[in-house]
Amino acid sequence: MIGTISDFLAGIRVKHQLYLVYFLAIFIPVIVIGNYLIYSTRSMLTEHYESQARADNMRVKSILLDLTSSIYNKAESLASDQELIALLSRQYESEQEAARAMDNYDGFQTLLSQDISMQTIGVYTWNATLPEGKYIHRITDDIRRREWFQQASSSVTPFWSEELAADDFGNERLVLCFHTRIFLPDIKSYALLSVTVSSNNLRNRIENSNLNTVLWLKGGSFFYYSDRNDARPKLIDLVSDSDREYMGTIELNDQKVLGCISALSSVTTNNVFYTATLDYDAWPYKNRITAIHVGIILLIILVTSVMIVSYSGYFSKRIVSLRETMHEASQGNYNITDTFQGKDEVSEAFEDLNVMIQDILRKEASVYEAQIRTQELENQQQRMEFKMLSSQINPHFLYNTLETIRMRSLKAGNREVADAVKLLGKSMRYVLENTTTAVTTLSRELDYIETYLAIQKLRFHDKINYSMRIPFDFNSEDYQIMPLLLQPIVENAIIHGLEEVDENGRIIIHIKKKDDRLYIDIFDNGCGMTGEEMERMDYNIHFHPEDSSRSIGLYNIYQRIQLCYGSEYGLRIKSKKNCGTLVTMILPALKYERGERT
Repeated sequence: MIGTISDFLAGIRVKHQLYLVYFLAIFIPVIVIGNYLIYSTRSMLTEHYESQARADNMRVKSILLDLTSSIYNKAESLASDQELIALLSRQYESEQEAARAMDNYDGFQTLLSQDISMQTIGVYTWNATLPEGKYIHRITDDIRRREWFQQASSSVTPFWSEELAADDFGNERLVLCFHTRIFLPDIKSYALLSVTVSSNNLRNRIENSNLNTVLWLKGGSFFYYSDRNDARPKLIDLVSDSDREYMGTIELNDQKVLGCISALSSVTTNNVFYTATLDYDAWPYKNRITAIHVGIILLIILVTSVMIVSYSGYFSKRIVSLRETMHEASQGNYNITDTFQGKDEVSEAFEDLNVMIQDILRKEASVYEAQIRTQELENQQQRMEFKMLSSQINPHFLYNTLETIRMRSLKAGNREVADAVKLLGKSMRYVLENTTTAVTTLSRELDYIETYLAIQKLRFHDKINYSMRIPFDFNSEDYQIMPLLLQPIVENAIIHGLEEVDENGRIIIHIKKKDDRLYIDIFDNGCGMTGEEMERMDYNIHFHPEDSSRSIGLYNIYQRIQLCYGSEYGLRIKSKKNCGTLVTMILPALKYERGERT
């Protein structure tokens, strides 16, 4: 058998062999497995939707059973009300007396107010002394001709029926009604009690799912439906007079609908209710899932077909290229590129030829690699020379230069210049050392701020005076802060706050700790801001416009604090015109880890 297959494959071209393998190993299995998956998926979806429809049908039946039992109990309670029986049994001397008796009886209003499932209550009496009222009606010829009246007159058993009733807009539709007798033993007569079920209350209790519901009485018409299009006689034909459950597909309006129809026997009457649960989404969803599966199968077949056709073309091209390579080698042309990588039979057939060609290529490659290594050495030497030149200028050169200027100023007797140079060097050292660090101690940050203020003091003299207030029991060395966080606020206080101050300007920095938070107050007694200026500054800090340079320093500080510590920390600004400005920075009181580089 195997030999026969081998002989058969050997007798056809390689390209056709690939097509045959693809058809047997991919095409047929994909079709078979795909169809099985589609069938299994549709079966599972059908089972799911049927279970869902059956569960919702049970839910509706439970609601209907509860509703009918409740109305039956309350109607029977009303029918046995002695006050109502006395009202209906008495013969009144005047219509006014009868009207007063009817007005004094509040049983109808009480029952309707207690149970919103009842829409109307009507009592039909033979008592000619009772006038026509809101709840009590005389039995007229028109009433006698009605089917429910004839059934109620001929039987003492309570029953349900569908009756036409007008809604709030004057449209008539069938509603569910309950009828029972009120026995009047004193006058050996009876009255008829009729209770109409509220369709809106029934709808509110039933419609809490995406499934449609249809309700009807056995031998009657539909008294409830979620969608008017659901009210089709075919639903009744599916169950006819049988009390069996129907579960399956129903054709409604040329559309397939999954439906569950079951019967509910009333425990208080001889009536049988039918409930139909309809799912309009089941078939479209199953069809959509089927289409997706079919699309996936077709895509797999298309992709694999393209791949096999492409590969067969590629393989045929290799064969042609191999033949051309052999021809070039036979002509003495050894500048041949090996296009037969791998260990298949085609590559092995020309292994000796490829060894010779690869040997020549390796020699050429070794010469080329030597050139590359030489060039890399030259580039590395140039980078080292450039690095040596650039490293000659560094912060130590700047510090040494400033120190030289300071010493010469002292030698010349100009101590003010010497102090300014010393402060400038100290300030530059702190800035350069902390450019790439994440945290420093609060003590070092305050020392830098004091250095910065000293430099400003040298510039502006009595225009700027400053002081720092730190609690006696507070050690600023123990707490950390992001470097260069306070300087923009102090600079803002000098440039804007003390702009109009000529002398006695003050900047006060107050540190305090409360509830695991650091509060750093920076106060200036400058010109202050109006309420409108405060709102504009607050907006620029939180939402800084890209085309504006105002408050950019405060905006950057606020963003650094928010990103590093969280949204509950930041800046708080208070200001009053001609009274000064107070900027409070709120930070977490984090302990500084000793040995951390700042």
